[in-house]
Amino acid sequence: MQKIIFNNTIDSGKIDRAAEILNNNGILIHPTENLYGLGAKLDAAETIKKIGEIKQRTSNKGFIILIGSKKQLEKHASSISPQKRKLMDKYWPGALTIIFPAKKQFHDHPACLENTFAIRLVGNSITRKIIKNCGCPIISTSINISGNKIINDPQEIINKFSNKVEGFVIDEIHNFSTKPSTIVKEKNNKIKILRQGILKL
Repeated sequence: MQKIIFNNTIDSGKIDRAAEILNNNGILIHPTENLYGLGAKLDAAETIKKIGEIKQRTSNKGFIILIGSKKQLEKHASSISPQKRKLMDKYWPGALTIIFPAKKQFHDHPACLENTFAIRLVGNSITRKIIKNCGCPIISTSINISGNKIINDPQEIINKFSNKVEGFVIDEIHNFSTKPSTIVKEKNNKIKILRQGILKL
């Protein structure tokens, strides 16, 4: 497992190294606004399957998708309502995950749940740059065995997952919260909170 540590500045060479792991269909542990996550490129179906196996996760759950730019959203969501655009303009980049209808070609994708994607423009600038470098969104999921406590301490992550992943981006620049992102969906032209996380609407 490669350890890529950001402790002073966001070094472009380190961004390249992290993106290369993803582009080689590897699993990359990455920082978000709050927690570390297990990540893989959205188009790396076998790697995503491997993450599910590592977490001992049932297949009837989708994954959150992190994008590096709003352009990546338009390639994957079949529509974006005015209400969602208002939320995007106000809270993105940030810890708000929004449910979008997925384009038809993605309905069989392992990250797609009931023909929808849960997407956010990630607030962590390191991971956002990595995703832009890849040119492809990534799936992201908390670091734990499904149903067990989430692990966010870097040393504990290394102890338990170093032999299961190809890379670990350690963020010593930003502060972390222990709460996950807030998840919302739109129903009958109203925004409904599915999970109240760090972001208060």
